[in-house]
Amino acid sequence: MTTRYSAFSLFKEGLAGQTGWQPAWRSPEPKPAYNAIVLGGGGHGLATAYYLAKNHNITRVAVLEKGWIGGGNTGRNTTVVRSNYYYPESVELYGLAHRLYEGLSKDLNYNVMLSQRGMVNLCHSTAEMEIGARTVNAMQINGIDAELFSPDDVRRV
Repeated sequence: MTTRYSAFSLFKEGLAGQTGWQPAWRSPEPKPAYNAIVLGGGGHGLATAYYLAKNHNITRVAVLEKGWIGGGNTGRNTTVVRSNYYYPESVELYGLAHRLYEGLSKDLNYNVMLSQRGMVNLCHSTAEMEIGARTVNAMQINGIDAELFSPDDVRRV
């Protein structure tokens, strides 16, 4: 596939309702046997297939997806990579996932467009503010950079 992407082609396809794009992926015939079959071609399924190959040299992997790759929850989520969880085990797991994600563009030679930024959760009531304080405290105990802002703090930011 030798499809070239340019500002012109993006503009042209945008005006044409995205109907003229050629598939940018292969359509290989299924192999007679696999060492592993992964159900689901979302973020978790693709990561499972990738790390089976990368870390365990299991390269005969089939990923079965009923729709299109990344078209389920992965394609509809907030695209936030975060580690704001209560339990030390979760923090360790999400911290590892975040470090792996930081190196993914280099590993794949493909820009996964990771852009590290902060996150703000807005509390609408005293009860939500108490939950927010509990979350921030748990995150700080687990070594995550987190702050609780008062309404005045938010106005200053």
